Amino acid sequence: MFLLTLSTISLNLPVNAPPSNTAPLAAAVGRRTALTQAAAATAALTLSPLTALADVRGANADMPKSEKDVNKLLSSYGFSPMKVPGGFSPIVQYIGTAPPANIDGSKSKARAFSDTMLVRFLAPSGWLIETPSIDENGEAGNVGANNYIKGDAANFAAVALPKDAQLSTLGKEFWKAWLSSQMSNDVYEDVKVKKIKPVSQPDGTEMVIIEFGYTLLTRAGFTVLRQGVAGAQISNDAVVGVVAATTALRWKELSDSLFTCADSFRAYKVKPPAFVGSLI
Repeated sequence: MFLLTLSTISLNLPVNAPPSNTAPLAAAVGRRTALTQAAAATAALTLSPLTALADVRGANADMPKSEKDVNKLLSSYGFSPMKVPGGFSPIVQYIGTAPPANIDGSKSKARAFSDTMLVRFLAPSGWLIETPSIDENGEAGNVGANNYIKGDAANFAAVALPKDAQLSTLGKEFWKAWLSSQMSNDVYEDVKVKKIKPVSQPDGTEMVIIEFGYTLLTRAGFTVLRQGVAGAQISNDAVVGVVAATTALRWKELSDSLFTCADSFRAYKVKPPAFVGSLI
């Protein structure tokens, strides 16, 4: 709240005082001018941008969106470029640029990885991008893209790599837990891993492509069958990837796009980028 007093505002009155018979009128005009200026000043202060004390996107505030600019960023790190087919948008986001946000003022949810990561993948054009947010409490949120109206989603997932494990030795029980890590515990059940396919990508990345299904428990009390595909790799001592899913009714229509999303995923360990407005 900003308080203004009339004594702080210049009324810009003439130097020569008016005749005595016009003094009441001049006083009224002066008061009216002062009130007008006070209202304008208050409005200006109210509408002017203030220092952000809520959440900011930090390093993700101005991330590139075009294929050319995304590949320019990737190349600056020495990473392989992305080829963006028609109907898709490239997504590149940082995660882990600040300490994880507190849950209750003292505890925070531990990350599966210790260093900042640069995540990239393709998503169907028009999906809304989700990005981590940062405030004085730390970093919260995830990297993802969603079509909320139709129930389509692609979200980043990360679980610590078990000791002495390799991508090829991780079994279905691990992948069930990994897939579930980015779901809300009270809104899903019966996660089934249908197929696990190792893939050696042209850029040298070793991945697995996982087909899965599960049952969504809606707040309205009914269930929805969902199907999806995920692409995962090992990076930063964690198993990281993108989990893309839709309703079983839309799977046939959307499956090719979700496979493209999963196959395009990469995550790289990077140094925390510098950005303006950091609160951490």
